[in-house]
Formats: sequence, structure tokens, C-alpha cells
Amino acid sequence: MSYPAIVGFIMMLVIIWILIKQKTSTIFAFTVIPIIAAVILGKGPQDIGNYLTKGFAMTIPVSLIMLFSLPYFMLMADTGLFNGIVRRILKRISLTPIVLTVLTLIVSIIVGFDVSITSIYLIAIPLFLPFYKRLKMDPMILMFISTLGVIDTFDVPWSARMLRSASLLHGVNNGTMVIFQKMLPAQALFTVILFVIAIWLGIKEQKKLKKEYGESFIKEATGKGNIDDIKDDPELGRPNLFWTNVVLTLLVIAALCFLTAVPTYYVFALGLVIALAINYPDLKQQNKVLKKYAASLFPVMPAILLSGVVVGVMQFSGMMKAMVQTLVAIIPASMGPWVYIIVAIFAVPLMFLFTNDTWYYVLLPIVISLMNEYHVSPIVVIATLFFNMGAMLTPIAQPQIYLGIDLTHGAVTFDRYAKYAFLPIWGLSIVLLVLGLLTGSFR
Repeated sequence: MSYPAIVGFIMMLVIIWILIKQKTSTIFAFTVIPIIAAVILGKGPQDIGNYLTKGFAMTIPVSLIMLFSLPYFMLMADTGLFNGIVRRILKRISLTPIVLTVLTLIVSIIVGFDVSITSIYLIAIPLFLPFYKRLKMDPMILMFISTLGVIDTFDVPWSARMLRSASLLHGVNNGTMVIFQKMLPAQALFTVILFVIAIWLGIKEQKKLKKEYGESFIKEATGKGNIDDIKDDPELGRPNLFWTNVVLTLLVIAALCFLTAVPTYYVFALGLVIALAINYPDLKQQNKVLKKYAASLFPVMPAILLSGVVVGVMQFSGMMKAMVQTLVAIIPASMGPWVYIIVAIFAVPLMFLFTNDTWYYVLLPIVISLMNEYHVSPIVVIATLFFNMGAMLTPIAQPQIYLGIDLTHGAVTFDRYAKYAFLPIWGLSIVLLVLGLLTGSFR
């Protein structure tokens, strides 16, 4: 094992341990530890500055999205938009835990077609959190099912993951559709399994609620009436502007989906300033609500931004490439034809050592090159290793996780989320691998 690989593995293990055990703040772990690792590698100020610049270039857009999107949806919550939706739904249907978990997955998948993890969390969690609280369901289930919706829409042909993967298929026209079609049989069956999981979680929660609170609570909480306790903020509520806010939010979502040339953060910024002008035309009141929302941006937004330090140091110091080469070298030569399958089996825990870019641009090319020696086509390797689901367990690869957690208002913490979701997501990754092998998608 090379020296850069040793330093890289130790650095990632230390960061993961600190995040899970909460030994120090996330921003400390992201800001200080990678720099120490770079210094240990013998890198000077100029090199480190270059790594930081490139790393921040990857996380600044996500941070800017949060800077405007989180206040936008918090403002909508204050105006009573989500309360209004809740009241209208409860007038028409009995929202049982099973219906709620399935609806959460459906909405997460639909929103996921705009290929924005941020949008899924920003829309699904604020929309359904009042329902989960009303039914006394664990908000962890909301976070988990929303994450399943994210995973299920990884492979839409216009996603960043697809574009990264297609760039590895040299000489193939319309590579994103080629990869999508290759994965489609396994993906279709996998989607059915996700709905089965959502139903099972709903049944499990319903049984738990009946046991703890009795049959009468279920009937009362899930009935079509009983909506008087859902009240708007007396100062900030704008029930008379409900449909105006619905239309504005739909326009924002439509812009995210169809105006892909416009930066996402600008779409949210424009939506925010229009929402402020419509709902709170008084400038003093605008400043008051913005100060209120600012508190929710810290320390989440700095953590997302500073994850660029980890990404920059790992990816551009040569550390990540050395780590990948070490991992590939560990596999015995006799198992060569199955290297891509072995990597897929351990893909979830491996993603604690990778970023999305290094997974697609560093690991995949090495595995593709190796599998060429055994006549396994690049399209098969890419399809098999495409669903790096472990990315949805680590904020280093997917910093939006912090946003989803923050939107639960303290009901979910990162350490609890990681412990809850790790084994299920790893299990789902292996299930998808088996489906791919059985349907021919991954062979």
C-alpha cells in the first residue's frame, strides 16, 4: 500500500468516526483534518490552495442552493402553505401510516425527475413532516423513504450521474440512453421492491401505534376531520394567499425541471424575493423573517460548503487514485473476472471513502480497464457500479443529507440516520445487484 493511500484511508476513517461519534463539530472535521493529511503528504501552501479552490468549486453551487431554497420553503411553511395542503388532504382521505409512507415515496420519486436531491428533501420533508407528527410516526422513516426516492431516480438519463457515466463510453452515441436501457429491467423490479418496503414500514408503524396508543388514537388521528388543531402562525400566516403560493411554488419547481440552463440557486433566489414581496411587502417584516431563517442555515450551510475541503484534498492530491489502486490490488488475480461484482457487493461501505466524482472518474475507469482483460464490456461494468447507494449515507459524497436532516427540526440526527439507514441501504444495494444479474442488466 502506497503512502498516499495510507494517509487517505486514515483521514477518511478519522472523519467518519468523528461524524458518527460526534466528537467534534462537522465543520472542524471538514476544515482541519484534510489539511493535516495534505501537510503529512508533504504538500505546500500553493498545492493546498489549489486543492481548496477546486474543491470549493464543487460545493459552492450546492451551498448557494441551500442559501436561497431553505428560506424559501421555510417562508412557505410560515405562510401556511403546507398546513393548507394538510387540511385539504385530511378533508378528503383517511391518511393512515401505510398511505403516508407510500405517498412519501411517490412524491419523492416524482420530484426526483428534476435530478435534484436538494429538491426532494426540500419538498417531501416539509410537506409530510406535519402528517408524521400528527400520527406520532418516527420522522426517521420520512427521511429514509425520501432517500429511497433519491436513489430510485439516480438513473434518469439527464442526471449528473448518467452524464458522468456516459462520458466513460467512448464512441457510443447517446450513451445516457444506452446505460438507462441496460439497467431498466433491474431498475423496474427494484422500484416495485421500494414500494413494498414503504408499505411494510407503514404497516409496522401502524401496529406500533395501535399497541402504544390504542385503536381509538388511530381512528381519531387518521380521520377525514379533526383539522382544527392545524393552525397557521397568527402573525406570518397568509391563508388568503394560499393558491398564490401554490402557483408560485409550482412555477419554481417547473423552472427547476425545464430551465436547466438557469442555475438552480438563481431559481430559488428569484422565487424567494417574489415570495417575500407578495406575502410580506413591508420591508421591516421581510428583514425580520430573513433573520429568523438565517439561524437555520448554520452550521448546516458551512458544513456543506466545507465538505469541498475534503473533496479537493482527496481528489486532486493523488490520494484518492492511490486508494483505489490499493483496493483493486487487494482482490486476488484468480478472482479477476468477478472484480466488478466484488466491488458492487461492497459499494455501500466503500462510498464512505469516496466522493461521487472519484467513484465515477477514478474507480470506474480502473475497473473498466481491468475487466477488458476478461472481455467484460464497459457498459456492463458501468451499469453494475452505477448505483453507488452508499453516497446517501455520507455527507462527504452527498452533503444534501445535512439539509434533509435539518428539515426535520431536530427529530433526526446524522449519527442516528447513519445507524438506521446503513444496513437497509446496503441490503438494497445487494438486492439490486442480484436483480441485475438475474435480468442480465449486470452481465
